[in-house]
Amino acid sequence: MTFLSALMIIFIGILTPSKWFYDSSQPCDVNIYVINGGVHSDILLPVKTSKHDWNDFIPLEQIGTDINQQYKYLSFGWGEHDFYINTPTVADIKIHTVIKALFYPNNSSVMHVRGFNNLPDQRYVDIKCVGISHENYLRLAEFIQKSFQTDSTGRVIRLANGYNPYGGFYGANGSYSILRNCNHWTVDALRLANVNTPVWSGLSTPIMWHLKNNCTCRSNSQVF
Repeated sequence: MTFLSALMIIFIGILTPSKWFYDSSQPCDVNIYVINGGVHSDILLPVKTSKHDWNDFIPLEQIGTDINQQYKYLSFGWGEHDFYINTPTVADIKIHTVIKALFYPNNSSVMHVRGFNNLPDQRYVDIKCVGISHENYLRLAEFIQKSFQTDSTGRVIRLANGYNPYGGFYGANGSYSILRNCNHWTVDALRLANVNTPVWSGLSTPIMWHLKNNCTCRSNSQVF
């Protein structure tokens, strides 16, 4: 009975939006995106806006191993250290890694950063856009920056290569567990940007269902 009650609470939380009304006075200055990987979610942002340049915080030439580092977009994801780095595909999942990530206390975390020359194609990637104001974008960017560990000089700490030549893993702040996973991190970031999210945010797909505010995204190319 307790288990069924817990499932019902989670189900209601998945369907319930955290916001019922939107501030229509907010300008729609910047397009941001969320990518749903099926289990994991990432936030995709333009490298440069009139108010913020990610190259000032994380040098583009250090993200991946490819020779072209003039990325137009960066994706950011937060996750458990061992699972994230060692599980590039579903085929690489190991049960002991999953158990450790979910149930061990104080798991260390990492940030995964990927560079994109163009937006992913919606025919192949589950990606959704929402427009936000410059003010909300700066709050979002600040949250993401504070998620990175930095050294004594304030520089981010690169730990390993990513899943492809366009990405890398970095030291992160915060402990990963079943009570705070990658999707909770995504939702915490989006809520600071005044973007709607589900009340219960443990899964990536419900985030896509609720991703909206008063803004409509400006048209952009959707080709790699």
